[in-house]
Amino acid sequence: MGVFGVEVKMKNFLNEYLPEKERGEDVVCEVTVDSGAAELALPADMVERLALKPLGAVRVYTADGGEHEYRVCGIVELEVQGRKCHVRAIELPRGANPLLGAVPLEEMDWHIAPQQKKLVPNPRSPEKPLLPLC
Repeated sequence: MGVFGVEVKMKNFLNEYLPEKERGEDVVCEVTVDSGAAELALPADMVERLALKPLGAVRVYTADGGEHEYRVCGIVELEVQGRKCHVRAIELPRGANPLLGAVPLEEMDWHIAPQQKKLVPNPRSPEKPLLPLC
């Protein structure tokens, strides 16, 4: 389906509950929208800037056919073009490109327009996300 970049805003969801010295930075950056990826995946240096806490580990299969174990960290408050969600992040090695996968895109009710290489709101809910109850 192809990949493209989009600007996102991220912060540690727990910031408001943490002592000031333990809070992470708010981060604005370009991420790669990748419908082949499942979740939000961030390089280790970005996880550190956000001060995300480890939640566990997950085994994943990468595009090169490899199987890897990565830390899961969170929780990230993620904003893409005015729509927000709260998701965990898979920690990638330092220097890796951040990826925005299908799960957070679906939670924010974004559709991918592959030919235009952009995100478009679900036509059924152009104003705000529409979440099914079941």
